[in-house]
Amino acid sequence: MKTKYFITLVSLLFAGLVFTSCENNQKNVEEAKEDVEIAKQDLRDARAEYDKEWQQFRTDSELKINVNQKKIDDFKVKLRTSSATFKNKFENEIMSLEAKSIELKERISQYNFQGKDNWEAFKREFNHDLDATEKALNDVLNQK
Repeated sequence: MKTKYFITLVSLLFAGLVFTSCENNQKNVEEAKEDVEIAKQDLRDARAEYDKEWQQFRTDSELKINVNQKKIDDFKVKLRTSSATFKNKFENEIMSLEAKSIELKERISQYNFQGKDNWEAFKREFNHDLDATEKALNDVLNQK
């Protein structure tokens, strides 16, 4: 009789352990699902933030490039009506700056996001090149 109670007691304890274990696993699965959803939302938020930053950067850069191109076009008009000495002095520089401007425009239109580190490097390098082109253009325009 004692053996019967002992076996029943052990069986109930074992069943309790299995039930508790299953319940804990279910909680872990639910918590993992919640963590995945939170991670997905964080990823969507980060992507939206990148898209917003990218659009602002692209708009600002294209505006600067267009301003530079307008200055180049205006200077090219002046070159047509200027003396041969003036034309020879500045024509190559303006053509070189125009080529750099076109190259910058192509780089910004062809950029694809490849991670935050690459984005930061691209942005830093692009801004450096754009600023250098703008400075060189202003130097040429101020020499006339």
